Formats: sequence, C-alpha cells, structure tokens
Amino acid sequence: MPELPEVETIKRSLAVNQGASMIRVELIREDIIRKREFEPEAVHGALIQKVARRGKYLIISMAGGHHHILIHLGMSGRFYMLNEEEELQEKHVHLILHLNNGKKLVFQDPRRFGGVWLVSSPEDITGKLGKEPLQRDFSSAYLHSITQGRRTAIKNLILDQNLIAGIGNIYADEALFLAHIRPDRAAASLSQQESLRLSRAIKRVLRQGIENRGTTFRDYRDGNNARGGFQEHLQAYGREGEPCLVCGSLIVRQKIGGRSSHYCQLCQK
Repeated sequence: MPELPEVETIKRSLAVNQGASMIRVELIREDIIRKREFEPEAVHGALIQKVARRGKYLIISMAGGHHHILIHLGMSGRFYMLNEEEELQEKHVHLILHLNNGKKLVFQDPRRFGGVWLVSSPEDITGKLGKEPLQRDFSSAYLHSITQGRRTAIKNLILDQNLIAGIGNIYADEALFLAHIRPDRAAASLSQQESLRLSRAIKRVLRQGIENRGTTFRDYRDGNNARGGFQEHLQAYGREGEPCLVCGSLIVRQKIGGRSSHYCQLCQK
C-alpha cells in the first residue's frame, strides 16, 4: 500500500498542475466514487488551486473552495500524469482528469481498494486522522503521551491512522529498526528516551523515503508513472532470512496484529 512518502512524492510530482483548469472529468467506473457531494461536471472549467496531501489521501482543491477531489490509492492504486496525446497502455483505469495544459491525470487501481471522494470539505473525510509525523507538533512528547496505558504492540500503535497519519507497514518496520525497538513491545513499555529515538527515526525514514521517491516492489509509481527507489535502501522490511546490516544476525518475520513485521532479534529490544 502506498504510504506517506509515496503519496507525498505523487503530490509533489503533480503540483506542476496547480493553476491549470479542468477541461473534463472522465469517470469510467461509477463505483470508484466513495462519496459524491457534487457531480463531476461541476468542476469542468474550474481552476486547480492546490494539490495537497493529508495522511495517505491526495487532495485536489478547485478555486472557490467548494469542490475537492480526494483520492486514496488503497493497496495497488496509481495516480499519475500523462501528456494528453499519450495513449493509455495499462488496464484498470477508472478516472481521468483532462486539463487545459496538455496533461491528463490518470487514476488506476486493479484491486479497487482505493477510491475517489467528491466533497465540499476535505475535513469531513480526513478530520479523524492523527498528527502528521513530519510536522513540528509530532514530537517525542506526543508519541510518549499516546503510548501511556496502551498494551497494544508499538508497531500497531504507530500504524493507527487516528493517532499518526500516513505510516504503513514498510516505514513502521524501518523506523523501529532504526530506533532499536522490537515491533511487538507493548507501547506502554517505552521509556521517554525510547520515544525520542522512535519519533526521530520515524521522521528520518519518512524523509529518506520521499528523497528516494517512494518504495516500489510491484504496483507503486510516482506522479510521472516512474518507479521509486527506496526499496534499494531498506534495512528490515522484506529482508526475512537476510543478514542484519548492523550485526549480521538474520532478520526474522513475525505476524503482529495480522501484519508481517521484520526485525533483528539482537539489535531491537
């Protein structure tokens, strides 16, 4: 599933279309619309004021402030830019936004776990999301405060979108590895020093993911329909049975909360 670095990378790629006008919304699959507060035709001719991100949601806001297109990529979705004259080479395209700058924005989702929201207020969809981990108010003090009294595994806690927005399986494993904390530790067991290490590790791996344009194993592509590069820098995720890059012992995989987690039994305590 595309996580914060992937969605942020797409957002930055597509920000060049701010100031362009929407010529036409081509809706190919009606059932991809998860909420419809206005018809697609309502944004024909409207100016794209801003391309933004909240958690794992992309937000395209039209001038006037009343029409917003939210896109969530689910497990396998892509949202990318092509020249208008380019033919679509891939299947499972559900939505195309045709712009007056010679570009079209394509939403493709083979498994259809993603979706599109046509809403007047993005906060109606994103309002329950937790803090953005790259913002200043996501601090070690905040992280430590949300661990208190929680017996859930620390990995499950940092994956909770109502507490921290945008972190998924890949970057959770990487941050916990960098912080030397086992993913199955009870959240309440973290000391203030460990919360400091983890908050810093989260910020660091997310920034590294963005710098490398996201992680591509199979589905993910950036806003230019190009592969990411962070998969070449992973230290824990997906490395089951491979030697730890720090101590040399083998990386293990364990199911935690129904998700596969990868960690080093010696480096992470």
